[in-house]
Amino acid sequence: MPVIRSNQLKTSSSPSTPSIEHDTQSSQVEKQPKTKATRSRNGCLVCRSRRLKCDLGKPECKRCVNYGAECVYPEKKAFNPNAVAEKLAKRHKKSSFIQDQDQDQSLDILKNEDQDIQDKIESKLNSQIDIESNVYISPQAISSTSFNNQTISQSIKSLSPIISTNNINNTGQPAWLLHPTHNVQQMDAVELLMALCRDTRMGQFFGGPLDPPEFLKKLFPVEEDLRCFHHALTYSLSILVVEEEPNPWVEHVARLFLVPTGEAPLSSEALKQGMLAMGAIHLSVLEARGSVSSSSGRTRELGLAYRWEAVKLLRQAKNIQEEIMSDAFFAATVIVNFDDVLGANPHWREVVRLGLLAVRKRGGCEQMLFPDNPYPDHPLSSMTPASVPDKPVSPLLRCLIESMVISDVGRSLSTGDPTVVLTDSSTWWERLAPTDPSEHDSCESTWGMHRSIPRLMTRVINLTWESQDLERQSFFDYEGEIPFTSSNETSNIAITWFEEKKRWRQSLKFRINELRNDMSNWILNIPKTILRKRTKDGSLATWHSFQILILRDLLKLPRENEIIQKSADTVLDICSQVGDKVEWMNFSLLITITALITPIQRQRAREVLRWFRVQCCYEIDVLESVAEECWKRIDDGLDDEACSWREILLEMGCTVLLG
Repeated sequence: MPVIRSNQLKTSSSPSTPSIEHDTQSSQVEKQPKTKATRSRNGCLVCRSRRLKCDLGKPECKRCVNYGAECVYPEKKAFNPNAVAEKLAKRHKKSSFIQDQDQDQSLDILKNEDQDIQDKIESKLNSQIDIESNVYISPQAISSTSFNNQTISQSIKSLSPIISTNNINNTGQPAWLLHPTHNVQQMDAVELLMALCRDTRMGQFFGGPLDPPEFLKKLFPVEEDLRCFHHALTYSLSILVVEEEPNPWVEHVARLFLVPTGEAPLSSEALKQGMLAMGAIHLSVLEARGSVSSSSGRTRELGLAYRWEAVKLLRQAKNIQEEIMSDAFFAATVIVNFDDVLGANPHWREVVRLGLLAVRKRGGCEQMLFPDNPYPDHPLSSMTPASVPDKPVSPLLRCLIESMVISDVGRSLSTGDPTVVLTDSSTWWERLAPTDPSEHDSCESTWGMHRSIPRLMTRVINLTWESQDLERQSFFDYEGEIPFTSSNETSNIAITWFEEKKRWRQSLKFRINELRNDMSNWILNIPKTILRKRTKDGSLATWHSFQILILRDLLKLPRENEIIQKSADTVLDICSQVGDKVEWMNFSLLITITALITPIQRQRAREVLRWFRVQCCYEIDVLESVAEECWKRIDDGLDDEACSWREILLEMGCTVLLG
């Protein structure tokens, strides 16, 4: 565990009670005095990366001395267009080249420092932003007047020759010029916007400012909107992926409302409000932990207001064909769903239903991802003259649908219901795997899991639900006997139903054994093929936690079982050294918590939870409370159902999504 994080772990050493967001404008947030934490532009790299105030001590600041971290101060450098070009190339991995254009203009612009670029942009915006007309005015957010979508698009596009929105290839990435000094000139609107305000944990793109650049204030006249927008794009979206370069949420989803087409204005505005809600929720968590300056609870309330506005817009949009069929509508439901996960909001079901409705209206995941050949194995597909090869999948839809799969897994784990997005009959999931083994897999870069893991997860979840459903239907049956009835006709019906359940039970037993064999084959063969450490950690932790589910829920083995305890210890080992990116590890930790029986194991789990707290939002508060209550019930001798996280969440009155 990196030493530099110890300063944040101290602020959350005791378990906290769950923080529940109520979907109402009048939610009252308890105001507690917070120690104001400020940041320094001149602080050491450790303090800047943690967004904490540095005392500027030389040669080492006090915080680095206390925690044994290497204290390094950033070197002041003038703006260098060649260095910017190298960072752009590294960020995008691969460049497309077009002919040189407007060399003289680009050289004149790029010879100035980055502050000069911002001054030029601000000057352009001052003359443009007041003359926009015929634009869509969305319903206002509860907290403030929202800026216009087309205004930001048209204003940014007006910054020629700095920006060119026409140089985007079919992968959605900007097409760069060969000469390094032209890279910045050919950036599209979203890229330039991100470049000028980027300040993430993973490093600075332009060596950019800690505060939003001045020109954005023209587009976000309300300071709270500007703050949440800047934080969402430069920080919050990074917690949805384990690898941030490239981040599909920045590259493809944010583009839908930053550079709108004019279609589906309600959905575009809902997406923007959902993005602002994410920024506000994340900021309110950092404020509560003293990492950023506090606004006395206002930011949490603001996040609820943004989220409420997004849902209202989606309710209107679902009745309009052009809206519900748009990518913006689908993206808005997914982003608000993640808002509910991070905010521990119990009112999440309506948004999930809206997302599923959008998928159903568009023909299902197969039709959305592979419109030319959605069902290649269907008997009717053989009637076509030749098989249709899969065309490149839209990176936007890939991001949204794969995100919907993982949120659906979380929904099923929280409620006990079967999955509905990725099912046993789905064929599209494996088709998303890269054909070239050297190509990065979006499942690995987004979730930190091997692509085969979600398939195993859904099989375990669905078989568990089916097994419990069979138990419920057979509750009053005498095992091995036909229930007694008075009439012959009724008796025949009972015999038929009894035989049906017997065949059902045999089929279920066969499929459970088949699943166990597939799990054994996976652990023997797949881990040695995984090259990325984070992917291997995430895959192994998930495998062992779902192994616990199989042994506990399907085979009904006790917690004390040796295999269960070994898997639980393995998950704790992985979680304690996984590193900075703990996204999508809460599933594994949640399942493992219910199998811990010794004080040593539970203390290790508490330490892992404190470590996860650094990266997670309000959902980690609920997880900590569930863990303590679960262990108390185990020690008190309650049965397995009473000790399950679903029962605990119900009785605590906070049936939230634990993602």
